Amino acid sequence: MIQICDDKLLIFNLLLLMSVLACETSEILTFTAHERGKVEIRCPYESRYEEKKKYLCRGECLRVLKDKVVESESAAKDERFSLNDNKSAQIFTVTITDLRTEDRGKYWCGIETGRGNLDDFTQIHLEIKQVSRVSGVTGEHLNIICHYESELKNDVKFICKESSTSLCEKSAIKVSSENNRNGRFSLRDDASAGVFTVNITDLTEEDSGIYWCGAVQRRQQHKNKWISVIDLNISAEVVKMLNTHH
Repeated sequence: MIQICDDKLLIFNLLLLMSVLACETSEILTFTAHERGKVEIRCPYESRYEEKKKYLCRGECLRVLKDKVVESESAAKDERFSLNDNKSAQIFTVTITDLRTEDRGKYWCGIETGRGNLDDFTQIHLEIKQVSRVSGVTGEHLNIICHYESELKNDVKFICKESSTSLCEKSAIKVSSENNRNGRFSLRDDASAGVFTVNITDLTEEDSGIYWCGAVQRRQQHKNKWISVIDLNISAEVVKMLNTHH
């Protein structure tokens, strides 16, 4: 009888270990944004949860004690957070505006399943980048320098112009290390120094805006790694005219 109990206990422990490992190895969705900007955290779900309550939880999000920063059908604790549930697309989106450094960290997309405390979760990692401000003058040229970690040395580097990483797709890429030049934009990658430099010539005021330095990670299913963000401000040179009275 004791042996049977031990066997049952062993099987229980193995099942528990398997469930823990399954939880730990589940994919973590990473979102990257910059200070003072905004981010849209997209949380897909199964059709059976269309009518269930959705929420975004911060920190460890314990089964009993949950720090819900925003949830459907309720006012958010912080007005910077909002939640929109698109039931036809089976995805709910949490938008955070006026981002701050302290907003970074671990979150969970949560769905109340109706099975007690056993809600459905997807882990989210939110990364907030500090913005480097760079100024230039129309007609001149400047260099944007992007430092990266050694693990990215063999990956394709790029710079794109867009307010958020979700919009920073191929259509927004100004130049990459695959072609090194695109119009007034050129890119030089120094892998030994861990830095790539983007040169922009004949600057115009339309060049102003948010730029993202990134790399396409070959080992991570070609997912983009966001390295740094630059707020570029190009202004016309003001020439002060001195009126001389004779």
